[in-house]
Amino acid sequence: MKPRLMDDQARPELDLHGCSVDEALRLSRALITESSRRGRDSVRIIHGKSTTGSKSRTIKSALTELIDSGQLSLHVASTYKSEGHMLVALRKGGNKYRSNRITLRDIKKRP
Repeated sequence: MKPRLMDDQARPELDLHGCSVDEALRLSRALITESSRRGRDSVRIIHGKSTTGSKSRTIKSALTELIDSGQLSLHVASTYKSEGHMLVALRKGGNKYRSNRITLRDIKKRP
């Protein structure tokens, strides 16, 4: 299974099933940055339920670390963490009138 990005031009949704932890972090960081730049209010990141033991690094734990570390504090206002997904509220900014959808290609090419 490959990662999927759905965007209804209101709230992008990134499904990370099938990603490695590093790829999931890169895509999530790029989506949050791009969504903020385009004036979106929030993003939903589906990481799935962790099925490994607590000693193992999972997408869910790595995303939580990334958000909690403050590395994205320029873009992230708050988060709601659930069992299988995370809702990230974004800070106001960007161009709210830029209407084109965000695609997986857009965020894969971001550094």
